Amino acid sequence: MQQPDQDIAAIFQRPGLYPHAVGAVEHVQTHISHVFLTGSHAYKLKKPLNLGFLDFSTLEARTHFCREELRLNRRLAPEVYLAVLGLVSREGDYRLVPLEEAGENLIEPVLQMRQMDRARQMDRLLGEGRVEQDQVRELARLLADFYQKAQRGREVAHFGRPAQIRFNVEENFSQTEDYQEVTISQPRWRAIRDYSLAFLDARQDLLAERVRGGFIVDGHGDLHSGNINLPAGDRPIVFDCIEFNQRFRYQDAACDVSFLAMDLDYHQRPDLSAALEEEYVRASGDEGFAALVNFYKCYRAVVRAKVYGFEIDDQSVPPEQKFTDVDKARAYFRLAADYAGRGGHGEPPYFLVCLMGLMGTGKSYLAGKLAARLGWMSVNSDVLRKRLAGMRPEESSPDDWGQGLYGPRLTGATYDALHQAAGGRLAIGDSMIVDASFRADQERRRFVDLALALGAKPLLIEVRTSRQVAAQRLKRRQARGGAVSDGRLELYDQQAASWEPFSPETGRYHMMVDGGAPAEEKIAAVLAKLEELGHGG
Repeated sequence: MQQPDQDIAAIFQRPGLYPHAVGAVEHVQTHISHVFLTGSHAYKLKKPLNLGFLDFSTLEARTHFCREELRLNRRLAPEVYLAVLGLVSREGDYRLVPLEEAGENLIEPVLQMRQMDRARQMDRLLGEGRVEQDQVRELARLLADFYQKAQRGREVAHFGRPAQIRFNVEENFSQTEDYQEVTISQPRWRAIRDYSLAFLDARQDLLAERVRGGFIVDGHGDLHSGNINLPAGDRPIVFDCIEFNQRFRYQDAACDVSFLAMDLDYHQRPDLSAALEEEYVRASGDEGFAALVNFYKCYRAVVRAKVYGFEIDDQSVPPEQKFTDVDKARAYFRLAADYAGRGGHGEPPYFLVCLMGLMGTGKSYLAGKLAARLGWMSVNSDVLRKRLAGMRPEESSPDDWGQGLYGPRLTGATYDALHQAAGGRLAIGDSMIVDASFRADQERRRFVDLALALGAKPLLIEVRTSRQVAAQRLKRRQARGGAVSDGRLELYDQQAASWEPFSPETGRYHMMVDGGAPAEEKIAAVLAKLEELGHGG
């Protein structure tokens, strides 16, 4: 009878289990594996799962795929992948023995590896700015040699046919369609899809030629910086290839290399990506690589976005990790959109429109009208401020200027929350309207920087009107009651005195609208400006 997965994992946390001295055991989990780090060695267990694309549900399957993982990864990292051992029970205790000795007493197979220095993981080094072009070029030469020696043949070549590549691409979009407006906007999703399918239609002959030319190989399948170690003074170690599904591993060598090139772009190192591509072409002699790399980068970015997007629906993933994974999914989709744009299928521009001005000028009225006309999401600082304070939006506050609800602490928290809300929307490629006073130019700069960092076009709309008109509006609003804003005439002059002029950095995105003009005139002025900036209506 098979023991529960958690019981097996508990056994491997005993230092005395291992065939060498162990001080402490660190347990690390992935979605499909348990890894136990002992200091000198790492031990990897497969979870008894059937996820469709992989099936580890039986002891026989886990044994088979442990052997496959050992065999396949020894191609690039023979010094790391040591053996497959078997967990057995003998004389009332658990032991690890060579798999062949376990026989019918096998409880669970485990892959034994040499533990690498995690400080030398390539993704970690990239984050620290410690990866050099020479290291990437050496990696490119290693990969070129690997693909030259890799297995080929009819079965492998089948997975490089244009029809199979189309299946893979279309599967990506069918599996990400439901994540629109969560990790990607609909226009961005369509732009990426249209580019990918157009490339397949236009370059079928090239893809077929790749099959005939022997470029379809038994490759790595998961070639990103998290699966590469860069030991100091030694050659790169590429590990953890995909053993559980041939479809993910049998592919054009260009697709494998493009995965890593995309990953370097993701880490904001286009210089390293260019060095990898250049050195790989030189070392491999693959003259067709340049025509394929942008397409495969786009494909791989969508795969990564898809994988991180799946985390949203995974009940086993902690909530705090889900927020991180959503951010990563959005970033990969944005990268895919960038590749699509390079391929002639750019997404429509998207905007961060900040409505600003003194109380009573009509900025919130205009923000609401624009949101309704454009179909864009809008967030209001007064509503958000009161929610942060535990108040209902229509609940009034008697606090004076700069005090209580409108003091520095809650004002800072309000702008932080506005910034977070805007960032989440822009990250998926959608436009956003932010309605706040923005009296401090520092806050304007902060939102401009956010828009530019996320590929959006910023527009700062200052709504102005005379003090007389503003005073009349404030009096009427106060008399009616129930307004979200607590603006009052006695606060107007204090706010006006604290208003900061626009700096050169923010002034270039500044537009002034007459708050006393008719509504349609104001809306028309803003729509004309958006059209000038590239909005298609």
